[in-house]
Amino acid sequence: MKKIISVIGAGGKTTLIHRLAEEYQRKGNAVLVTTTTHMFAEPGTDLSGDAFSIREKLQRDHYCMAGIQCSENPQKTQALPEHTLRELLHYADIALIEADGAKHHSLKYPSGAEPVIFSGTTDLYLVLGTWDIGKPCKKVIFRFDEMQKEELIRDDMELPKRKILPEEAVTEEHIRRILRAYRYRLKKIGYNEKITCLFSKQDGENIRFCQADTAARMPRAFLKPGFSKV
Repeated sequence: MKKIISVIGAGGKTTLIHRLAEEYQRKGNAVLVTTTTHMFAEPGTDLSGDAFSIREKLQRDHYCMAGIQCSENPQKTQALPEHTLRELLHYADIALIEADGAKHHSLKYPSGAEPVIFSGTTDLYLVLGTWDIGKPCKKVIFRFDEMQKEELIRDDMELPKRKILPEEAVTEEHIRRILRAYRYRLKKIGYNEKITCLFSKQDGENIRFCQADTAARMPRAFLKPGFSKV
């Protein structure tokens, strides 16, 4: 069965995509990597937007990262036309789609138009970076202004509405509020499939990932070195 995997959030999306791509390729799958927003155009990225060129690379190399060169920033790639992406899915066993932007922040609070989920998505990974816990919210959370506005009105028993100050330190509570916001956005756009939540942590030059439990709380072991690596 073909998989179309969208990756959202902040704190290691591209790293996760490359690890998944390597694993699926190792198992003999043809892997297409692309975006519905923007991502860094790495060496070898096909920026032609030409379905035939991309298809050739998928068939020859069993891998292709593809998009359209971003006019505002030539170092970035933006989404392929939807009809081109749908055509290419006939030739890829696995599509890995970066479906959210965070401008190198470790956490992100989604705006009303985010994330940008491809309609054929079969699996969704939400990445939540934890290495900036303890630092001021304003510096750590991309779209913090959006978070301030929404958390004044969003209310439930577990996470009551409250004012979040720019200088308060990021805690597990803030991360759970971000997760709630993503679930709300996804439900609003009609995505009701499984969401796999991964906490990420820097380990030297590497990023490690740990899957959340059903309550989406950070396991205590996650704060120690040596947790499971994806």
